[in-house]
Amino acid sequence: MKKILYSVLSVFLLCLGSACERDDYEFRATANITVVNAGAGIGAIKVNPGAGSGFAYSKALDLANYASGVYGAFTGSNTITVVKSLDTNAKLFQRTIDLKPISTLYISGTTTAIDTMFRVESNFPYINSSAVNAEAAMYIRFVNLSPNSGNVNIRIAAATTNEVTALPYKGISEFKKYAAPTTPATPAGITFEIRNAANTATLGTAVVNYNNTRYKTASIIFRGLLVEPPATTSPFPVGTFQVNYN
Repeated sequence: MKKILYSVLSVFLLCLGSACERDDYEFRATANITVVNAGAGIGAIKVNPGAGSGFAYSKALDLANYASGVYGAFTGSNTITVVKSLDTNAKLFQRTIDLKPISTLYISGTTTAIDTMFRVESNFPYINSSAVNAEAAMYIRFVNLSPNSGNVNIRIAAATTNEVTALPYKGISEFKKYAAPTTPATPAGITFEIRNAANTATLGTAVVNYNNTRYKTASIIFRGLLVEPPATTSPFPVGTFQVNYN
């Protein structure tokens, strides 16, 4: 429901910024942009999905750090801008993009070195969720957005083989299909371990809940900073969060 609210409000604000002008009733297809705020310590952000300089940042919803939101726009050429909520003059991202129906913008890096990655999404896996012959499954992929993590391996807890091997910073794995049983006797979900590819040390875990992810395509985001000696703690500890696409 929250993601739908983001998208609906974005289209409304888009209209405010552009005065919803009609050009001979020209039909313009809509697009959804999923924005992932994974920057270490960046804080909340605001997204202008293409409404131009008249966009009302004061009316835009905040997107919290280590969270995602879906924003509505029109397909075709749009200037996408992302700013800090506390300082809307501080631009984290601004680019004119030929928008397709579905895309993802990743905000990563650190407060002093912002990093971004824009990806057009195509050929999303399809899972039959109809009442007749519904397929109790889910598709999962992994995104490494921890700037100092190096390559990481992903494996299911207690398994001896990797689901994903040597995923680098800003690497995105392919979607992989997993069963999502509905029977009460099954576990609540699957626990994945994120491991250092060099020494296999466990860096973090992600629990994918069946009930929250069944019939969906989802990304597991690995974020934060590893401890760097001589420091004994990280200012922004590593962790994971989940982004659902449907």
